[in-house]
Amino acid sequence: MTHVPAPDPFTVFGVPRTLDLDARELERRYLRLSRECHPDHLRAQDANDCLAVLQRAAEVNDAWKTLRDPWTRAKALLEAESPGVLDANKKLDPAFLADALELAEEVAFVRPDHVVALRARLQQALDADFAALRADVGRGDLPAAARRVHGAHYHKKALADLEHKA
Repeated sequence: MTHVPAPDPFTVFGVPRTLDLDARELERRYLRLSRECHPDHLRAQDANDCLAVLQRAAEVNDAWKTLRDPWTRAKALLEAESPGVLDANKKLDPAFLADALELAEEVAFVRPDHVVALRARLQQALDADFAALRADVGRGDLPAAARRVHGAHYHKKALADLEHKA
C-alpha cells in the first residue's frame, strides 16, 4: 500500500503559507468549509460521492488542527517549504539543552509562591521563541527556524509541567 501525503493545510484552507494567520478569520474559514463538506448537508448520489465528502471533511478537520495552533502551523509551513527540514535540524546546542534541563528542574521544585513568576518567565520565553522563529522564516533561514521549533518544545513542556503542578 502506498503512502498518500496529507494535503497542504494552507491549500485546504485557501490561505497563504505564513506564520501569521488571523485566528478569527481562520475559524470563520473552518466553519464555512465544515458546513460545505458536512455529510448531513450534502446528499451524495452514490458511495463514491459519500467517500469524497467524508474525505474532504477529514482534510478540513486535519487542516484546522494544524493551522489553529501557531507552533503546529510553523511545523507545517517549514515542511511545506522545505520537506525534511525538521528532521534534519533536530540537534540543538548543548548549552541550550543544559539550560532546558535546569529549567525542568526549576519547574519540578518550584515553590508555590514562585509559580506565577515562573509561569510568566516561561510564557515570555515562548513569545521570544516565536518572535525569533518569525525572524528566521522572514530571512529564509528555515534550518534555524526548525531548530527554533525544536527548542521551543522544551519551553512548552516546562510550561505544561508547571500548569500540571498548579
